[in-house]
Amino acid sequence: MSDNAFLDLLIDRLRAAGLGQIYGVPGGGSSLDLMDAARRAELEVVIAAREDAAVIMAGIAGVLAEGPGLAFATRGPGLASTLNGLAAAALDRLPALLISEYADANERAYASHQWIDQPALVKPLLRAGAELLTADPEAVDAWLGQTPRPLRRPAAMFPDASDLARRYTAPPAPAKAGSTPALGEALGPLVDRLATSRRPVFLVGLEAARPALAPTVAALVERAGGAALTTYMAAGTLAHDDPRWIGPFTGGALEQPAVRSADLIVMVGLDPVELIPRPWAYDLPVIELAEETHAPHYLTPAARCIAPLGESLPALTAALPSTDGSAWPLAEMAEQRARMFAGLDVAGDGLTPSAAIAIAAGAFAAKDAATPPRLTVDAGAHMFSACAQWPVRAPRDLLISNGLATMGFAIPAAIAAALHDPARGALAVTGDGGALMCLGELKTIAQYDANVCVLMFNDGRLSLIDIKREARQMADLGLAWTPPDFAAVAAGFGFQTWIAEDPDSLNAACREAAAGRGPRLIDARIDAAGYGDQIKALRG
Repeated sequence: MSDNAFLDLLIDRLRAAGLGQIYGVPGGGSSLDLMDAARRAELEVVIAAREDAAVIMAGIAGVLAEGPGLAFATRGPGLASTLNGLAAAALDRLPALLISEYADANERAYASHQWIDQPALVKPLLRAGAELLTADPEAVDAWLGQTPRPLRRPAAMFPDASDLARRYTAPPAPAKAGSTPALGEALGPLVDRLATSRRPVFLVGLEAARPALAPTVAALVERAGGAALTTYMAAGTLAHDDPRWIGPFTGGALEQPAVRSADLIVMVGLDPVELIPRPWAYDLPVIELAEETHAPHYLTPAARCIAPLGESLPALTAALPSTDGSAWPLAEMAEQRARMFAGLDVAGDGLTPSAAIAIAAGAFAAKDAATPPRLTVDAGAHMFSACAQWPVRAPRDLLISNGLATMGFAIPAAIAAALHDPARGALAVTGDGGALMCLGELKTIAQYDANVCVLMFNDGRLSLIDIKREARQMADLGLAWTPPDFAAVAAGFGFQTWIAEDPDSLNAACREAAAGRGPRLIDARIDAAGYGDQIKALRG
């Protein structure tokens, strides 16, 4: 039985659970000890420009590995700067463990420099404070062993120097498996409802967005003869070219004709955190397959099964009678899909958002591409085209913040995705407003030679907010600025760069960038005139 310092036990347990890198911004003190322990364990240590970005990186790394992510920050200002990242981890269900050192009781007796009540600061962002971990192996084991699986909850820990050095002789504790309800009893009401439905529509959410589950989701939809829509974070759970996939589901207006043409709504892993804050628009019966209950929720389903989707999906599929699918013809699904896409296709004199995404997809995600890059999408008006039009073929091949819906997400997420899978790399689609919030991470891309291309939608304003201002007929509120030369900024970090002002120049830039590797940035001068029509079509 070995005798190890807590810090070494922590790193060993996280690595055994799938940790591959740690992300953070160090200060003096224990963050240096953490970095040293990670290097000794042969983990990659990634120094970010900002602490909030580091938490996002750690969370995305955890999502892609289906294990934990680890972020670190110094106490005081470092911890305070993590808060947007920790909020994203909470609402986007990212499994990031944040560690920041804390002053011990002796120091707190006389010192106030950089001291804040760190547990009180982060507790509202954690689930009832349950993920505020003490610095001991049992607390780490409890977090790693939580259900449902994989991890979807962030946590925070604030050890002082003595906590990290404390030695433990107990062996690692195994993760505790959660109890599973009797599926037959739980699924019975769902089987009855679905077996009598002639036109079920499946609304698929982030709990189902895992590569191992995608075939079982598609099999259930096909067996039931239904159609499917996916939330942004579940994009690819049914492939973009699956004939039963109609389009994205946001809780808005664009999908309502398709959903209302059904006779039953089946929610599969749908987390209500993803939907826009509008009242539920449907009076159809609803049944739900999920891995946990969520409160608040938009509705109470007529029947619900809370169990691991890896068990409930195949069991429900097997219990259904076969169907010929004739009640909802594929041709009608194709018509609904074409209608949705037409609503998002906006015309314009210059380089429109729809055209820009179509051009980028043709270069980076062509059907013959063996390993297309993962797409990361920032919050903003550009996300409507990106999330609907990109040919996503597998879960988590599109990454977006759609719970917190924070700007400044796409570039940090692309870094984590590229370091997780360097061969594939990542394409970050971001507006200029979101990019300005994390522009320092261009340094991180360059420092680690990450296989990242940034596609900058540069229109010189906060477009989505400006649309809302115009809808309220308010005067100019200073939401626009002179578009910066982002290509010049990125070139200063050693990026390959391109400027695109029309479809032809963007096509040339995307094809050159798609053929390359390493740090790249395309500064696309976007015509923002069509965004208003897009948001009206999407949300009503």
